[in-house]
Amino acid sequence: MAKRLSTIGRLLYGIAIGDALGNLSKRNTHNAMKADFDLSQADFDFVWTPTTGLTLAITRAISLGYTRANVMHNFSEWWRNGQFSMTNTLQTDRFETEIQSIIDFELTRDLDSIGTTDPAADDENILIRVMPIAFYETARIGSSFINDEKSMASIHNMVSLTNNYPAAMMSAGMVSFLISQILGKESLDQALENSIAITYEYYSQRSIFQPDLINFARMNMPDMANLKADDLIHNGNAIHTLENVYWVLFSTDNLKDAIRLTVKTFSKQRQTILAFVCGVYAMIDRGNLDERMIEQIDRKPITNAILRVANRSNRFHMRT
Repeated sequence: MAKRLSTIGRLLYGIAIGDALGNLSKRNTHNAMKADFDLSQADFDFVWTPTTGLTLAITRAISLGYTRANVMHNFSEWWRNGQFSMTNTLQTDRFETEIQSIIDFELTRDLDSIGTTDPAADDENILIRVMPIAFYETARIGSSFINDEKSMASIHNMVSLTNNYPAAMMSAGMVSFLISQILGKESLDQALENSIAITYEYYSQRSIFQPDLINFARMNMPDMANLKADDLIHNGNAIHTLENVYWVLFSTDNLKDAIRLTVKTFSKQRQTILAFVCGVYAMIDRGNLDERMIEQIDRKPITNAILRVANRSNRFHMRT
């Protein structure tokens, strides 16, 4: 019998599955994913990365008391004790920015100055970590949360804990509105279109973000979905990874094809893209989750514990 999952559970499990698939290519060249990878035939050790671990940490913080300090305390548990990791070991690859923010938080407790202000930082992981925050704000206010300055500030302030500059916040804002549209039962294509148009308009009306709008110009083009694969940039930058994610989602209409296109197109930076698209498709349809992979996730007791707390908190319950 298939395990029952709430919508927030489907999102988290989808993220973990996509993250683990991306991690597979890094850990084992023999099993590395090829363009003809068949998910139904997959047989490998399932290990997610800090992309999932830190997303679980944020989900737990929201469930138990949503403050930036609580988020950083959970991040510290990830770094110091290996909590939220699949293997109970410390995982630090590609997460120097987050680790430095944790160290600065432990030293100063100054939440307004611990995030890097360098836009050159590798910040694509915020695209995943913002998803449960967007879910919470949508459950709390509805998809109109983009018109609520406190709600948007909540998203921006959480991003600033690690990446304290406008481009990172804008990327997270676009993802947040995409999540809200999917939760509002818009079609995926319409959700993508709305998230681009409406968030672009939102940031164009606020002076602090206006200088960075140029970075999102390609996403705001009518033919963004028609970009050539060779035109895509894979460098760990949140804006470029967001372009790549939207390109994959615009170009496919099911998870299997989205995974194959990602593997075929991106030799690097595919991990965040896979986590993103699997999370999105899992939210849309429970059937997109592979039961064997759900079983792998359930072997880690903390995922079940976090999901129980999240469901009992009622902070991710969509009101109708």
